Amino acid sequence: MTDIVSRTVDVLDCYEGRDAAITFTLYLCCLISGFYSRKTKLHRSLQRVFHRLEDCRVVLRLYDDLTILRDLFTYELRPGERNWIVRLLKCLHYIAWLGYYPSEHIAWLGEMKMLDVNPKLWDFYTNFFWSTALLTSALWNAYVVLQYMVQQSYSIQRKEEEKKTLIPWTAARNAMLATVRDGTEFIVAVNYLPRGYLWASTLTYIQVGVFGTSSAFLRLFSLFQFHHEH
Repeated sequence: MTDIVSRTVDVLDCYEGRDAAITFTLYLCCLISGFYSRKTKLHRSLQRVFHRLEDCRVVLRLYDDLTILRDLFTYELRPGERNWIVRLLKCLHYIAWLGYYPSEHIAWLGEMKMLDVNPKLWDFYTNFFWSTALLTSALWNAYVVLQYMVQQSYSIQRKEEEKKTLIPWTAARNAMLATVRDGTEFIVAVNYLPRGYLWASTLTYIQVGVFGTSSAFLRLFSLFQFHHEH
């Protein structure tokens, strides 16, 4: 019991864990609100909590730009990545996040009337970059899983020859979780785009809640189970 409490505190004590917990809570509110009529007080209250927690996440992300720049340059300066498909998708992923954060900041400042901009236009840019970042992440992680499955068919001799380049089980496991996590969040991200883009603006509160809580739960599960490995 003490170990579970300790690991839970460790997860909530880190930025990513706290963000995942807030995300899980806000999408859970959205999910529950979908079971009630829009005219009911409970539905309106849960939606208010949902939007306030969304605002909370926006404020928490105000200083994440430097983190993404660090991650991009750290990855680009690392010579270990040999696969050009993974490298291309990762670069596109980081570039999308680099576009996402400034767009979100500008949209937020526009809503606060501190900048004379069209918040809806910048919301579109934000959600476009968000969708792109999630899609590229899901694709590169799915490709890693595919590579791992292919290498399982190698002969013992070939495995020994390519020992240094083989994908370990832990990396494949994390990639599988990331594929599902970012894939489900991608479904939510597309829904926030203007109508006409794939399934944009067509999901119900329950559907958004299901996909959102699933993605956030996988983030929390990964941190809770495997945080000690990092």
